[in-house]
Amino acid sequence: MYSVGELARKANITVRTLHHYDQIGLLKPSGSTEGGHRLYSDEDVMRLEQISILKKMGLGLKTVHEMLDSYGTDWLSCLEDQLRMVQREKEKLEELEGMLRVTIHSVQIEGTLNWNAMFQMIRLSQKDPAAKQRFIREHFTAEERKLLHKLPNLNKGDPLTARWTEEVAQARAVMHEDPASPAAHEVAARITALALEAFDGNEALMNKYWELHGAEENPMNLYPFEPELLEFLNAAFEYYDRTQIEAAVPEPGSSNTKQSN
Repeated sequence: MYSVGELARKANITVRTLHHYDQIGLLKPSGSTEGGHRLYSDEDVMRLEQISILKKMGLGLKTVHEMLDSYGTDWLSCLEDQLRMVQREKEKLEELEGMLRVTIHSVQIEGTLNWNAMFQMIRLSQKDPAAKQRFIREHFTAEERKLLHKLPNLNKGDPLTARWTEEVAQARAVMHEDPASPAAHEVAARITALALEAFDGNEALMNKYWELHGAEENPMNLYPFEPELLEFLNAAFEYYDRTQIEAAVPEPGSSNTKQSN
């Protein structure tokens, strides 16, 4: 038998902890001295080790108590129940993490907390996810769907999403300028380059996906850009594309138009 002090030293815990376990009925000593001091048996030591292991799994004392007393030796059922509970908590935490990341990215884009955008994002998150998957299957090929998984996602914290958020924030900063201005041209060039990188150079898919921005039903649950920003970006992209085409066409009489004999 072990005294409370001996067991505390053996288990590397405090005497106060053992007293607390006794008070809540989690670990009661099997005996006592004539003077009323606690004495612990080898079975008590084993239970204390079980308590320690379960605590290291992140379980609270109430849950540990229930598991040890309600399940007996049926550890498989016990652990499976605990795993399901952890998975449910994990799903809740992942959902919360996604909401926090969306909110952070939204503030980075808008420069402040845009409640209207947040309300729209909450409504989008409440939509049936199967509807989005049906839309993707119906409107994108298998190869295109593979690329869609690589795109920036405001629920994530990857470098591509961070770059996309920064570029959109830059676009908002100059959205009241002329779409043909140098500042707008630079924004359009950077976003186009980033988008081509994200779509692995598939320009057709890039344009197809961009056209879904501003769609009334928003079937892809895309970030709700305000109409003014979309109008500015579309005009800036149009001007940028036109300048790229003009730059690629050689002037009459230039050396590029001549063919050597």
